[in-house]
Amino acid sequence: MKKLLSSIFVCAAALLAVSCSSNDYLTAPKITEGGKQLDTLSYIYGQSIGQSIVNGIMPQLKADYDVILSSFEKALKGAESIKVEDVKITKENINELGQEYLGPQINEKVMAAMQDSTGMTEVFADAREKKIASALLGANIGFGLSESGLPLQVSWLKKAVNDVNAGEMNIEQAEAMAFMDNYFSTVVPENNKKDSEEWLASMAKKKGAKVTESGIVYIIEKAGCDSIKAVNDEDKVKVLYTGRTCYGKVFDSNRWNDMPKQRQEMIKAYQPEAEGVDNPIEFGLNQVIAGWTEGMKLIGKGGKITLWIPSELAYGERGTGQDIGPNSALRFDVELLEVNGK
Repeated sequence: MKKLLSSIFVCAAALLAVSCSSNDYLTAPKITEGGKQLDTLSYIYGQSIGQSIVNGIMPQLKADYDVILSSFEKALKGAESIKVEDVKITKENINELGQEYLGPQINEKVMAAMQDSTGMTEVFADAREKKIASALLGANIGFGLSESGLPLQVSWLKKAVNDVNAGEMNIEQAEAMAFMDNYFSTVVPENNKKDSEEWLASMAKKKGAKVTESGIVYIIEKAGCDSIKAVNDEDKVKVLYTGRTCYGKVFDSNRWNDMPKQRQEMIKAYQPEAEGVDNPIEFGLNQVIAGWTEGMKLIGKGGKITLWIPSELAYGERGTGQDIGPNSALRFDVELLEVNGK
């Protein structure tokens, strides 16, 4: 399923690779809908997705366009499950269902359909299978975008996909590239910096909060054992932790109860012995971000602390992964279990 869907995001990724000199269109939306001006970011993503569906998925699979779009919209709007025929699609089971309905077994049928000049060869066994597969395709795209953290508007995404299907392109490729280059290199870092600074300032006003000279905001929930503390950067600590962005999203955790549902389902499926179990981790304080190196020295063994770490003591101007953007402050809730094996 991943192989079939990977082309969907190629266009969107390519938009980040090129910049253009003209950006007049950034402040002059070309189209309106219901009196509302174009949301350029959403429309560009919608055009890219639309091109992949219309030029990639439809010719290869001859899937049901209306079903793809319907499940795409439901997933974007936050539906926990999407029912089609007798199947319920969720974030947790979509990969398993994808293997069943869109797995390697249909590759030969896809090739046969693409080589059939009459256009009569069907990929799916019957209408039910075609509808379920189409819903899986749309849901997979929608679930992925819903977790991207981007401020996307469903109505403009949907309009762009439909426009492409109708043979229209309201934003040219060069313009789309220029917009995306500006958005991710300038707009996102500036917004993250502003939001993070405001967030840290508000956290510093919480009852019991203190601020280090470096700018870390912290609350000691439990001091722990004062005689067993990390002192040097080379010290090793074993911890349980949960990391969140300033927007509240959990980006990492080794506590079972804080793990995203999708990760819990993966563990249940492939590591059943680890279900419901916390997974402490040990590392040297010189192996982690500066905010952790400093923050772990504030409590002793058995202690618990909440850290709000400025971007410059975390992942800085570059960010990391899908959830931590440039200039992003972070929150960590940490329980210190051991120091140097003690």
